[in-house]
Amino acid sequence: MLLALSAKNKIGFVDGSFIKPDFGTAEHKAWERCNDLVCSLILGNLNETITKSVMFMKSARDIWTDLEDRFGFASLAQIYSLEQKLAEISQGDKSVAEFFTEIKSVWDAIEEANPLPYCTCNNCTCNVTKKFFQRQQERMVMQFMMKLNDHFATIRGNVLMVPTLPKVSEAYRLFSQEERYKEVSQASNQVETLAFAAEKRRFTGDHWNSSNKTYKTGFQTGYQSGSQKSGGTNRFSRPGSNYYCTHCQTQGHSVERCFKIHGYPPGYKTARDNKVAAVSFGDNSNNSVPELPQTEASPTITVEQYQQLMDMLSKQQQQNANTNPNLAMMAAREADSSW
Repeated sequence: MLLALSAKNKIGFVDGSFIKPDFGTAEHKAWERCNDLVCSLILGNLNETITKSVMFMKSARDIWTDLEDRFGFASLAQIYSLEQKLAEISQGDKSVAEFFTEIKSVWDAIEEANPLPYCTCNNCTCNVTKKFFQRQQERMVMQFMMKLNDHFATIRGNVLMVPTLPKVSEAYRLFSQEERYKEVSQASNQVETLAFAAEKRRFTGDHWNSSNKTYKTGFQTGYQSGSQKSGGTNRFSRPGSNYYCTHCQTQGHSVERCFKIHGYPPGYKTARDNKVAAVSFGDNSNNSVPELPQTEASPTITVEQYQQLMDMLSKQQQQNANTNPNLAMMAAREADSSW
């Protein structure tokens, strides 16, 4: 309110410096017009209850004096409320700037309600006012650092190591710069993490062959990849396979394990695709032998069936022996060879 009145050059109406002129003069009318303006400004900034108690006063000086007598002092309850708010305040999820603004408003309210004592003697040599102000600055810096979050512990320790604490404004600048630095660092780390993840997805399946110190990309070193041979089509559709046979042009085994070159195991048969000439052993870390396809079992006969067959052959031989002895001998030989 005082700022508004001072800006309009009307503060003299509330402090009593502008005395009311005599009635009937030209200055009296001008004074009344300015006085009514100041009264309207004061009444417009009061709540409804307080406005009713001063609205019938004709002088701005009278209104101001009455308000100052009723509300122009600081009670212990008001100071207690401000100190309690200062004790409970903390940064939380607010930024350093927002938290400093909030706590500074409480400091200013306490200073207005309970100002520091100062020396009133002339030619003072003890500098007690300066010492009081310095002590107050140190207390405010301590409170400000205590109520910040724990991720400022490093810079808080650095400030406490200094023999003389900085001013409140200097401490605010230090912690504000630290906050900006952390934000920039986190943004840079996030960008680097995303870039690393993109590169990792790009080179998935690549590995480093420690035996010959060569870089392998899913196929045997020294040979052209299947995607290059097929005009850019990716033929490595099965995940987890790191072998490619350049002889069979298939994935799943290397040239060193190709059955088409080194021979098939005993009893091996391909039922799904006769054109595929190799079988992958996979990437077994325990060197376990893969299962081979099972061959179809040969039909068997019982002893009774065999005996019946031999009886039939004997009867046939006897019949043929009666007609041609040579044919009987040939039939017996064929029976023995078929068994």
